[in-house]
Amino acid sequence: MYELIRPIVKNKTVLELATGTGLIAKNIVNAAAHIEATDASTEMIAEAKRDNRSAKLHFSVQDMFCLPYADKSFNVVIVSNALHIVPQPEKAIAEIKRVLKDDGVLIAPTFTHAENSFTGMVRAFFMRMAGFPLHSKWTSEEYLRFLRQNVWAVRKSVVLKASFPLTYTECVKSEV
Repeated sequence: MYELIRPIVKNKTVLELATGTGLIAKNIVNAAAHIEATDASTEMIAEAKRDNRSAKLHFSVQDMFCLPYADKSFNVVIVSNALHIVPQPEKAIAEIKRVLKDDGVLIAPTFTHAENSFTGMVRAFFMRMAGFPLHSKWTSEEYLRFLRQNVWAVRKSVVLKASFPLTYTECVKSEV
């Protein structure tokens, strides 16, 4: 996935939401101009800060539904593996649209659990037990429809095989 993301963030100002321990941000920071990596969890951000070695990468605790950034602040917004676990993904998408520049790119890879096997359902159960409830269970097609219904134009979509199918998407603001 990093190989897909790096060319998009090259020399750009990036916001990553739901960064967790900062794995994506740390793996792409050399390509970006600057990354603001945020998470709602104080514990996750503390862990992410522990081995941050880049002056171009800043971690902070933020609420993805109410971001402290000005309108049109970022060239790229990344929200990876989070939209399916937040209670109102359309509200998060609207806030992303606000902070993303008009010509910016949303990178939103998300696990698409709905078409999964019995093994996948067992894994989803253990994710819920670990504190990651699945508020949205989408197939890849349903997820892409959700993005389009929330006024995003999907310019690239690839289903990556992992423990769960992961639908990698790159979107731009739609005129509709």
